[in-house]
Amino acid sequence: MDILKTEGIVIKKTNAKEADLILKVFTKEYGKIDIYINGIRKSKRREKLAVELMSVTDFLIYEKNANYSSNSFTLTAFFPKIQLSFLKLKYSYYLLHLIDKIYEYNSEDLEFYNKITGLFEYINVLSEDEKKTEILLSYLILYLLKDIILTQGIFEHENILNFAEKDSREKLENILNNPAKEVINSGSYTIDEITEMIVSLEKYINYNLNRNLKYNFFV
Repeated sequence: MDILKTEGIVIKKTNAKEADLILKVFTKEYGKIDIYINGIRKSKRREKLAVELMSVTDFLIYEKNANYSSNSFTLTAFFPKIQLSFLKLKYSYYLLHLIDKIYEYNSEDLEFYNKITGLFEYINVLSEDEKKTEILLSYLILYLLKDIILTQGIFEHENILNFAEKDSREKLENILNNPAKEVINSGSYTIDEITEMIVSLEKYINYNLNRNLKYNFFV
């Protein structure tokens, strides 16, 4: 049995037996793994916030035959302002969905891990002005999908445009060719237009990586 230590973001949790949990965690060193937590649902002494969705947690993990379990974990970061905002929650849940669908088990990506934790920190402190916040969150998702297309090595400019409706191809081309700050500051697009472009990029990713991203289900 090996003993491992890592930090990870809790992206999904499933009840097991009478009091146990199976956590799906995107970790710094080992990528996406399932961690079995014994007895946590009935425990009054252990740090339950550390096993909630979106929690960033330090885990001491026991690994045997590619199975992972932990009885020792400490909360590193939590995002209370996200939990109090339905708007922020639905976009944040989509980010968890995105991590789960894009990455296979044990596929480590430290750069993406740091990017995601940074995004949760950013969302947590965003303005409470819902209209402004929704625009920013939509752009955040749009440019994250663009970044995934680039980092996954599937960027083919003309093919991406083919997944968009004809009347939105020019807008999507502007997104593909220009940095996020420039486009966001221009204030050019409505929520509906950004959503249409997000769905186009999702279709492209789903087709090329055989994934099942569902933005409209969450947002």
